[in-house]
Amino acid sequence: MSQTTEAEVVKPAAPVAVEVPGGVEPDASKRSAQAQALAVETSFKRYGINRWGSAFIRASNEGHLVFAAPNSPAVDLYALSQELARRGIRTPYVVRFPTMIENQMGTLKDGFAKAIADNSYQGKHIGVYPLKVNQRRSVVDTVVKAREKFNYGLEAGSKPELLLAMAQPPLKGSLLVCNGYKDREFMRMAFHAAELGHHVIIVLESTREVRRYLDVYQEQDWTAKPEVGMRAKLYSRGSGRWQSSGGESSKFGLTTNELLAVVRELTNAGMVEQLSLLHFHIGSQITQIKRIKTAVREGARIYAELQQLAPQLRYLDLGGGIGVDYDGSRTSYPSSANYSLEEYASQVVFEVIEACREVGARQPTLLTESGRVVVANHAVTIADLREVQGELMPVPEPSEEEHRLVHELRSTLESLNIKNVEEYFHDAIDYRDECLQLFSRGYLSLQDRASAEGLFGRIRNKVKQIVESMPHPPEEIVDFLGKAHQKYLVNFSIFQSIPDAWSIDQVFPAAPLSRHGEKPTINAQIVDITCDSDGCVETFAHPDENMPYLPLHERRTPDEKYYLGFFMTGAYQDSLANVHNLFARCHEVILRNPDDDMVLPGSERVELGENLTFEIKMGATCEDVLSSMDFDVERMIRWLRDRHLAVETTLGESWLLGVLQSYPYLSR
Repeated sequence: MSQTTEAEVVKPAAPVAVEVPGGVEPDASKRSAQAQALAVETSFKRYGINRWGSAFIRASNEGHLVFAAPNSPAVDLYALSQELARRGIRTPYVVRFPTMIENQMGTLKDGFAKAIADNSYQGKHIGVYPLKVNQRRSVVDTVVKAREKFNYGLEAGSKPELLLAMAQPPLKGSLLVCNGYKDREFMRMAFHAAELGHHVIIVLESTREVRRYLDVYQEQDWTAKPEVGMRAKLYSRGSGRWQSSGGESSKFGLTTNELLAVVRELTNAGMVEQLSLLHFHIGSQITQIKRIKTAVREGARIYAELQQLAPQLRYLDLGGGIGVDYDGSRTSYPSSANYSLEEYASQVVFEVIEACREVGARQPTLLTESGRVVVANHAVTIADLREVQGELMPVPEPSEEEHRLVHELRSTLESLNIKNVEEYFHDAIDYRDECLQLFSRGYLSLQDRASAEGLFGRIRNKVKQIVESMPHPPEEIVDFLGKAHQKYLVNFSIFQSIPDAWSIDQVFPAAPLSRHGEKPTINAQIVDITCDSDGCVETFAHPDENMPYLPLHERRTPDEKYYLGFFMTGAYQDSLANVHNLFARCHEVILRNPDDDMVLPGSERVELGENLTFEIKMGATCEDVLSSMDFDVERMIRWLRDRHLAVETTLGESWLLGVLQSYPYLSR
């Protein structure tokens, strides 16, 4: 695969220059280039790429999508997919661009640095990456590598996550925040982490946890001791899909009385100086900046008042929740956020200053635990589209025996035009519905029903062509045609690759990787290869209005590779993926600098062009996923071999056993 250089990458709205000998550009070439640029611009608007992907998606001269990550060579995603296919690496796979993570960490840090300078804020900001958002090593290593540059800490909410954080090199000025409900062993691990050199803060989630902390504190002569924080339960709530995470009835946090009880218990134990942090969290993917302002003001007031009781209180942890603009609309819609990182930082700093000024409290060091906004846009999930379901089959020639209603549908198809489209299309719907009723009552043959369905499908297609040419098409017909889309079978599992689309109706931006110079021919829902009716994507992100279907192209030939990309899948999808139907972990394809070491166990280094280096980690095989479900694969092999002793099979024992080492997704 050849590398797509910056000179070859075309922004949708930009004209494309075509050089010819002598420096003269023929009118035909110029018009062709302008037409191509206009077609790509139209296509980018069709999918919303000009909004949600404006920072990192471009178009090649061939109409391919090009991922332009900061400080990395641009990658033609379609050409990459073709080259991977040539090497025998099949879809689905996740393509990762680590510099996107570094860029987001820097943007958040810069936003707070500017807000702090502009407002003469006396504290500072520390970013903390919550490991729950994505624990893949390629992601965590990227964050850890950039910690010193951006003064980033880590957050752990379980024992395995704490072990992962403890294994990283301690960094001066960086924090290790322990959230989640904690037993004694978790507490001891946190003390051990402090002894290993980490700056640990245990966030108390309940009044019982303060007693556990004190008990563990007293049971050993620890050489270093973690500080403690408290999670406050605010009355303020977030906005969007996770707004129930905050407010009075939320799962998280201590009430005001419980906060004061914890302070009293620490004071009575002579340990109140260990209390250094107040934490709150009002939900993930907060869509409205005004909800953030309200929550920060409430949290900052609690912090300011508590500082009088706990003199060492100096950190205000704002939790996570910074929204990702999945659809590019910059609105308070659930799949968007009506603010930028810079606006978030500015509002937070202002509200904390005001709250502290009112009671004369010291301004705290601000912590943010936003992981979604840091890692979401670094990953693209790519799968190939296989076949359109519901394609029109040939309709039999008319016969004297066919039903009158079928004859009426034939006549309607022949007579449709722009002048009668509204009347005739309504008639066609009535004829079709009456045919279905007659068939159910036993008065219409199966052959006539098939003819009626085929004719109505052709009428619908003809009406669609007519309506597209009308300056003011009938709204009722447009609505009907919008619901009459087809289904495109895609070689992946929704439950493995984009589980949030199934579980919480999260929308992701999606677009084909090629043919952006051509107009799509079908409006399709996406169905995966699982045998579950929920394995269907019915909503796609768009800045104007989320789309109930995705405009796509039919494959020119049965063997043509037509790839679809789901973008911004880097947050939570790896962690929440499940093995429905035993479709397991996908391949990972990670863009690396040529001088980088390969870090994933069992991965391989692949050079796909000048300065274009990828680390490829192969996904789980059939054997891997069966083993993960506790099956004894060696015993299964013996059973299969024993069965082959008694019967001669066409493909043979070696072929079947070889399938164990294969990828569980569609092969061709």
